[in-house]
Amino acid sequence: MTPTGHAAVDHLLPRLAREPQYPTQGATLFVDLERRDLRRAYTPRQVVETFLEGRGANMFYLYNLLDPTIPGGPLSPSVPLIFGCGILTGIVPSAARGNVTSWSPETHVLMDSNAGDYFPSFLKLSGYDRLVITGRAENWVYLYVEGECVEIRDARHWQGLDNIELRERVAAELGAEWTRNLAMASITRAGENGALCAGIMAGPKAIYARGGTGAKMGAHRLKAIVVRGFDPGRATGAHAARVKPTNREIARQLLGTTVVQHALKIRGTPFLYKPSRLLGAIGALNHQQTTWTEALDAENIDPFRPSMAGCFRCPVNCRPRNDLARGGRGKGDRYDAGDGPDYVTVGKFGPNVGVSDVAQVIRLNNIANDLGLDAASLGSAIAWAMELYQRGMLTKKDTGGLDLTWGNYEAIENLFFAAASREGFGDTIAWSGRAVDAGKYPPEALDYRMAVKGLMQSDPHDARIIKAFALGLAVATRGMDHLRNRVTLEINAKINDDPPFKRDLYGGAVSAKPNAYDGKALAVRACEDTFAVGDAVGMCRFTTKLFNSPSLPGLEQFSKQIENVTGIALSPADLRAIGLNITGLERMINYALGARRKDDTLPRRWFEEEIEWGAYRGEKIGRDEFERMLAEFYALSGLDDEGQPALDFRARLAAVAAGFAVTVRIPKEIKALPGGGLVVTEAVASIRELRAALDHQFPGLGALLASDAFNFAVNGEVLLHGAEDHPLQSGDRVEVVMAMSGG
Repeated sequence: MTPTGHAAVDHLLPRLAREPQYPTQGATLFVDLERRDLRRAYTPRQVVETFLEGRGANMFYLYNLLDPTIPGGPLSPSVPLIFGCGILTGIVPSAARGNVTSWSPETHVLMDSNAGDYFPSFLKLSGYDRLVITGRAENWVYLYVEGECVEIRDARHWQGLDNIELRERVAAELGAEWTRNLAMASITRAGENGALCAGIMAGPKAIYARGGTGAKMGAHRLKAIVVRGFDPGRATGAHAARVKPTNREIARQLLGTTVVQHALKIRGTPFLYKPSRLLGAIGALNHQQTTWTEALDAENIDPFRPSMAGCFRCPVNCRPRNDLARGGRGKGDRYDAGDGPDYVTVGKFGPNVGVSDVAQVIRLNNIANDLGLDAASLGSAIAWAMELYQRGMLTKKDTGGLDLTWGNYEAIENLFFAAASREGFGDTIAWSGRAVDAGKYPPEALDYRMAVKGLMQSDPHDARIIKAFALGLAVATRGMDHLRNRVTLEINAKINDDPPFKRDLYGGAVSAKPNAYDGKALAVRACEDTFAVGDAVGMCRFTTKLFNSPSLPGLEQFSKQIENVTGIALSPADLRAIGLNITGLERMINYALGARRKDDTLPRRWFEEEIEWGAYRGEKIGRDEFERMLAEFYALSGLDDEGQPALDFRARLAAVAAGFAVTVRIPKEIKALPGGGLVVTEAVASIRELRAALDHQFPGLGALLASDAFNFAVNGEVLLHGAEDHPLQSGDRVEVVMAMSGG
């Protein structure tokens, strides 16, 4: 039986390091809330050199601590909730981010979410690269971190508080000040109530948003993680004299790019709405339409924007603040002002649900921030319900009297609060993409769900025109999410008109036409590698090369500063391989959770319904062309036909992730397996033990292979005597061959 929870940590700890593996490395702190037990160790150097930290090392821990067969599924307290910081988080300009990783209660595949603000940097600079949370507290608690002091404290007096009030109460009780000496990751009533569209708030606006993170944290009865203060000396680095000059170079590079100068610093990400609208690629009315009103263009938010804000030590400051009273649209309550909106909230709370009033979109943004709701899942769930209502599949009887006509602002705002409290029809919305599984909608409602792998689409873009966008959404390991591999530069005319530059950018020929399929798999692969490394570094996606500009910091700059900070020499090519390793391990986790090739797909609508507006009228995704792109992507990614790493690649990853791996190839006549074999990660010392391990996975197979009809070959040499006791070690390649006899 696979160990889980506390026992799984017991099993893993002997493989971990007892001391830091490089100068700035922080500890991995294992927190068992049920036992009120704290243990610490360090990620081994080999793991860091294979997966880096942040998102990458989070996958190492999840791979080792997750049992997909555990009763209770993703919300079991034995399934870990992992907070990880990037290897450069808090040290490099714009590297202020970290990842939260687990098994998603919303999708039942990988949950991995990225956020910034101040929490990841404070955690990293307090000496902790990672928190691994297991167990369910007896009562609501919070984790208090202040340097070496880590305490599990009573949080019952904070139960039921949403983000605005919770932040006021925490700062007052601790006598501290946000951003100066206080940071927090926390949940609201939505997470306490297990709403699958609940996130984990990392600031007034920042949120670990995708996959039901808030519901997962609530399942542990963990209200918050509060970090008080940080040690700036922890950012010194292995080659201290090089760190600050290189940081200045990176800051100059960031501030010198056009997208930062003329868009991000001025208006933030809402600048993306207008080009998407004009292209005819903005998802409106649950993607029944692909353009919307100019009233939501970013310049129309200007009257309500008093200032800009940013994350820890980031020079870009791309987060707009808002004040509705300043623009004459206030209502005199707590939602008159806040942080945001961003492109996602503009799109999801505007065209996707039929709202055209910019002040209403801003107010919904402020409400979602307070309620701790994932704008992408929430907006998509409401749009899904509205289309079902439009089609007569839902009536007022189903909605508790709510009129779900497109653009009905009062009903939409009502559903925000109802979803957080799981009251009335809000309980259906709280189920997010799993509403059919929960029996809330009939199965035919899935035809109108805009989701991949169960995850509602993350951004407002309609990808029927831009085929690279579509492929990226299909293959993203956490579901339908643009932040894993979005080839944003596909809509950059200057790059498309310079084929040699585009070839150099992606490492091969990529068609200049955004609606063509040729070469798009190569572009998605390049972005997926770069962005996985960016997450493992701790860099913001919007300030990472290939996402919004070819001139932003990328693998070359990461390579240089990783060596300066950690002393670990990794070339850009090494980092590119690490990006592939990270997504490869994610696919191994997803495969164990049941994901297959059929799940790397797109919503039915995009295959069957054509775009009806604009220069690209008539575009949709061709199924045959999509399958060809997918096959090309699999080949470039070293994947087998079912979308998991091919046998040898899988064995290399497992050798590091599991600490042991033996490849076993078996003739398909005996057992048909993807790629013709499997990887055994249970430590076996002989062929006899290997057969026993095979029996654990496939009952009867080990006994069958004991027959004299079969021989074993190890590393290319057939064993003709003493086979049962032949020694095996990690990295060995075993093949089952038919015995030669007679003549």
